[in-house]
Amino acid sequence: MLEAFQATEQGSLREVTLRGGFDLAPDLVWVDLIAPTQEEQQWVTEAYQQNIPTLKSLEDISASSRYYRDDDGVLHISTYFLSKNRNSTADGEGELTSNILASAHTVAFILQKDRLITVRGQKLLSFRAFRARAHRNDYELSYQDPVWILLGLLEAKLDELADILEDVHKGLEQGTTEVLNNHHREYHLDLDDMVTRLAQQDDVLGKAQLCLIDLRRVLNFLSRPRALGSHKYDTDVRELNEDVRSLVEHNAFLFQKVRFLLDTTSGFINTEQNDIIKRFNVVSTMVAPPMLVTGFYGMNVDGLPYLHSPIGFSLVVVVMIISFVVPMWYFRRKGWL
Repeated sequence: MLEAFQATEQGSLREVTLRGGFDLAPDLVWVDLIAPTQEEQQWVTEAYQQNIPTLKSLEDISASSRYYRDDDGVLHISTYFLSKNRNSTADGEGELTSNILASAHTVAFILQKDRLITVRGQKLLSFRAFRARAHRNDYELSYQDPVWILLGLLEAKLDELADILEDVHKGLEQGTTEVLNNHHREYHLDLDDMVTRLAQQDDVLGKAQLCLIDLRRVLNFLSRPRALGSHKYDTDVRELNEDVRSLVEHNAFLFQKVRFLLDTTSGFINTEQNDIIKRFNVVSTMVAPPMLVTGFYGMNVDGLPYLHSPIGFSLVVVVMIISFVVPMWYFRRKGWL
């Protein structure tokens, strides 16, 4: 899929309908390739004399080649975007799955002097949010400068990461209530399911940490002298860096909370297992005396008391009941049952 945008006189972005490579005009400030075909890549290459990386090459790119400026002065950036997995498209149709899961996708930015070219494998909510914001031009920026589009997309990425961390935080608060509520934990909560949910949230936090550290590296690269060609972007880059720092700290706090809940849940599981084993041991101890009496009188020998008496059977039954009731009373008194 190939989407293109041009800046209006007010500075906002307006989508342009593309019917072929001939519609890729020089005044387009943003060309967005979403899982592009070879033909669409060829259109962009011929129109703007710019080689477009394939999706496979984006996944195989080395860490040292993710941010650089080539000999023609074109800025190349490859960064991770985190998206919540949904039952349908990433444009938001459908409901979230019951557990928060997320996946990281590599997006390539190619910043030329007059336009920004982006390459990604699928639709992302952060891109959709930025397009809506740029169409309204909330910040009254002039998107004729493609650098503002780049910074706006990075800000949308940061907003999406903040939303994902907020969802994880809400899930952990709910999990804390479920685990620490004794009645709910004993009668309603599946501890194994809770461990699975916590492991999934830990996985989301790990991917969020990857994206945050990657974004910090991008912003550090952009904050270098002459990286963006002007100092007018320094304030925005610095503010994004501060937001990244605060989210990294929040992510670390959530990691600790997940670890606490995992340790607490594992402790309750061990306690529950020990309690089951203890009950089995107590029950086996309770039935041992009656089984001992039954074993004696089940032997084919003479000389046992009341063996041939008319009331012998009744006495043996009474002794078995007493030998069972007395240990049970004692164990209940001790609180072992």
